[in-house]
Amino acid sequence: MLSKFKHIVIADDDHEDVELLKESLAKSCSDLDFTLADNGCNLLNALKTTSPPDLIILDINMPVMDGKECLKVIKSNQLMKAIPIMMYSTSTNKKDIEACYSFGADYYVIKPSSIEEIEQLAEEICTGEIKSSINK
Repeated sequence: MLSKFKHIVIADDDHEDVELLKESLAKSCSDLDFTLADNGCNLLNALKTTSPPDLIILDINMPVMDGKECLKVIKSNQLMKAIPIMMYSTSTNKKDIEACYSFGADYYVIKPSSIEEIEQLAEEICTGEIKSSINK
């Protein structure tokens, strides 16, 4: 299927999680272009050197600069604040979730625990119908 999003940035330091999501997305949406970053600083640098993505998938727990801090920087920047951001984390901590939404996250998705759930999430992303695990 053709994706609503054409360019997605995935920022996550867990290479296995990134590969599983990327493979599922590539299978579900044949026309996607990816940029990868393994921490918030690398994500911000990538955003300076590429055209703005259609979606950022951002993990919370990363080295150097975590996802919440990176989210704050992106959403405070006039040129980047309109980019939709999906927080993608194993954290179910209410404070993490509330912080992400207060900093401007558009979605909060708990990382799936099975291939089937990852493939379902990939289809949601492709259609642009992302369902947050926990709503605002």
